[in-house]
Amino acid sequence: MMSRTKKLSIAFYWHMHQPVYQLEPTGDYLMPWVRLHAVKDYLDMLTILDRHPGIKLNFNFVPVLLDSLIDYGEKGMHDLHSRFTVCETLDEDDKTFILNNFFDSNYETMIAPSPAYSALYEKRGKFTEQDYFDLMALFNLAWTDPVYQQEYPELKALVQKQRGYTFEDRKKIIDIHRDIIRKIIPAYKKFVAENKIEITASPYYHPILPVLINKGWQDDARAQIKKGLDRVEEILGKRPQGMWCSEQSISPETLALLKEQGVKWTVGDEGILSSSINFEFVRDFQGYMEDPYRLLKTYRYNDVNIVFRNATHANLISFEYYKDPQSAAANNLYDRIKTIQSKLLSSPDSNHLLTIAMDGENCWEFYQNDGAQFLDKLYELIENDESLETVLLSDYIAADTPKKLNKLAAGSWINRNFKLWIDEPVKDLAWDYLERVKSDLAAEDNRLAQREVYIAEGSDWFWWYGKPNDSGKDALFDYIFREHLKNVYMYSGLEAPEFLDQPIK
Repeated sequence: MMSRTKKLSIAFYWHMHQPVYQLEPTGDYLMPWVRLHAVKDYLDMLTILDRHPGIKLNFNFVPVLLDSLIDYGEKGMHDLHSRFTVCETLDEDDKTFILNNFFDSNYETMIAPSPAYSALYEKRGKFTEQDYFDLMALFNLAWTDPVYQQEYPELKALVQKQRGYTFEDRKKIIDIHRDIIRKIIPAYKKFVAENKIEITASPYYHPILPVLINKGWQDDARAQIKKGLDRVEEILGKRPQGMWCSEQSISPETLALLKEQGVKWTVGDEGILSSSINFEFVRDFQGYMEDPYRLLKTYRYNDVNIVFRNATHANLISFEYYKDPQSAAANNLYDRIKTIQSKLLSSPDSNHLLTIAMDGENCWEFYQNDGAQFLDKLYELIENDESLETVLLSDYIAADTPKKLNKLAAGSWINRNFKLWIDEPVKDLAWDYLERVKSDLAAEDNRLAQREVYIAEGSDWFWWYGKPNDSGKDALFDYIFREHLKNVYMYSGLEAPEFLDQPIK
């Protein structure tokens, strides 16, 4: 039986993405998520390969995220949370902010395991002065991956302390965060040089390219692509061959721009492949695909290659597997991979690629121990199976013969369309604000003002506007968006119009 098994290649493709949380380039970040995900996800998602030398991984970085890591690690910049953490005195407004923001942690995996953090969660509103300082320390510690307690003995001692955190303790936590962040980019450069990973780019500020193109903003789309490729090459030392278009949003016109900028390949969702080839991937009630063959091939459209991801695997990792014992979850995914492989016996081809492409940071806070046991077990199972291999996407595509696509459907990874970012009243009002500002900028040749427009084209603002998404911080996202539009006028020496003072949401 095993002798007849066809080798299956697997491309793990982890996408790292945070938007612009600053109002201007030298100001504090208004949200802490770059720093917190940096100390929770970005480095250990890579260095896990030290324990699995037989595994290769693919990573995508949104360029502005790399800029933010440099800001924290090399320039010593702060977000509001880190700045409060190293305050020595607090007024009543400070305390209100701390109560409202320093419980932004998953209860089961980040608050409950800490006796002191969970006790503060239960008694919030009846705090002593020291409670506020302890809360800030515990919040930052909860977001720090446990793996770093081995590397920083003082971090382990701080986690064990639980109460009575001093100013020096809190400063030490933020200093450790900066030290971890400083290691991220050099580590990725090292692994790229060793051919253990491949790194790709997204458009610089993560816009939905097909939407920009449909609005007639091709020059902006082109610039976001080129600037993204240039910046990742500048920081990591190698020009990306692939591009993860924001939210896996692709269209024929988008691929034409990718081709123009020298991009060799991109990634799309299985739903876009279904619409492009008029074939629906039928699954049973457990999500097992009846005929996976077409999803295991590479494709080519307008001289750009495309790999299409298996959405079920990504959704299981993102939304389901954290509920199960981690070894059992890893074995379940391995079983699904082997089931796909077992259906290849009748395939006329020798090359087959399973693409697991997904967000690489947001799900792990729901896993015990940041998902380390799940990934370790999954990588171990694959590594020890001679009929499976993990690949770098550019290497695999270069050795494969992609199938020609006669039609490419436009759409994203959600519902095969772009409705999460446009064609909803509140979202469309935000686009109207942006369009009016762009119209005023048309006569200007101002690099700083144009940067603000590029930032405002990012997908995140429109994702949180309107229905159905709710960040819990929608008003803050709205404020940041409108401030960047106001900055267009500031950098142009003009007075911002009054409509930008009106909240969109």
